[in-house]
Amino acid sequence: MVRRISLISFIFSIGIFGSSCHTIECGEGTVELNGECVPVNFPEQTLGPHLCMPGSHWSADLSKCFVDPSAVCGRGTEVQWNEDETEFTCVSTGEPELPECPESTGPICINGRLRYLIDPADPTKFLTTEIRDASLLAQLEIVFYDPLEYASVGSAADPLGFATIDPETGAFIGTNISVPSQGYVGLVVRDKDWVAGADPVMFPFTGYAYKASPNVNIENSFGVVLTKDQLQEFEDALPEGYMATACALGGIYACGTWIGVFREKVSLQPVSGVRPFFGTNAAIPVERIAFLDKDGSGRHTVLTPGTERRYTSETGTVLFFGAELTNYFGMCDQMLTAAESRCVAWEMEYGKSLQGGSAQKAMFVQYLDGISLNDRGNK
Repeated sequence: MVRRISLISFIFSIGIFGSSCHTIECGEGTVELNGECVPVNFPEQTLGPHLCMPGSHWSADLSKCFVDPSAVCGRGTEVQWNEDETEFTCVSTGEPELPECPESTGPICINGRLRYLIDPADPTKFLTTEIRDASLLAQLEIVFYDPLEYASVGSAADPLGFATIDPETGAFIGTNISVPSQGYVGLVVRDKDWVAGADPVMFPFTGYAYKASPNVNIENSFGVVLTKDQLQEFEDALPEGYMATACALGGIYACGTWIGVFREKVSLQPVSGVRPFFGTNAAIPVERIAFLDKDGSGRHTVLTPGTERRYTSETGTVLFFGAELTNYFGMCDQMLTAAESRCVAWEMEYGKSLQGGSAQKAMFVQYLDGISLNDRGNK
């Protein structure tokens, strides 16, 4: 069976069918489309993508239709799962609209908002808290790079362009961004008016790479913000002398760190029990990684060295110090049982063609989406 959606959720005011208010409540197994309730069909067999109804997408790997929360819950809404993670609803965030992108004619437009990697005021929140403080926004700038060039030469890379940040809402927009031949655009957040060669004052270079194509704007994206104080807390959370072995360049930031977030492709939930791999088929050396964990209060404040545990916890997140430009993926740690690892329980498989990495004096965040081979993660 596929993961079910609470189909009543399609009546929320912003969904994939536009921004007008829905007044029809459609029953179980149906969804409102153009003022009528139509059935949603999720075939179990290999019947083809033409059977995928609105609010679902075709998985060629599993030959099934799946509900895609990111497609259903449009701009101005957020996905909320029930306690059993069997149904979701789209809940309005009450947010103002983003700056409107002009139609692309080759170079593209990118808009979105900024969010903390970890909320300094509430460390239980990971990659969810958007920044609205005008005084903080005034100290930030967004630069677009070719991430593959950036991973090779760092901040010496030529920017593709800059974004304008709205100091009231935190929304940003960058226009006339040329898409590099490799098809990725890196969105980097840093100190405003940063001077080449200078150390960060408040915000280390933190990036996120987006797959991009000419003529196709990237809308409702996000940029990742990490404070210098938080980076120091990361350093302090590691055993004394660990970084000297992991990377001898003077710390997490100086070394250049890749932050990989392993999650399940359909539910987008983080996955435990994943051992990080890179290149053709090599486990990342345990002496060069640490896993982001929660403390007893659910705060993301713990870094567990790979020498103590070689696989992800419930946060699904790993930090690779001195990361190199290559392909990143993950494998289930087969020494664990299904009770210990969602990766093993779901028989997860992560693609081996996702290119990523980091550069000295930079942090790069990347999602790695895995497919549940036995479909257990999609119920």
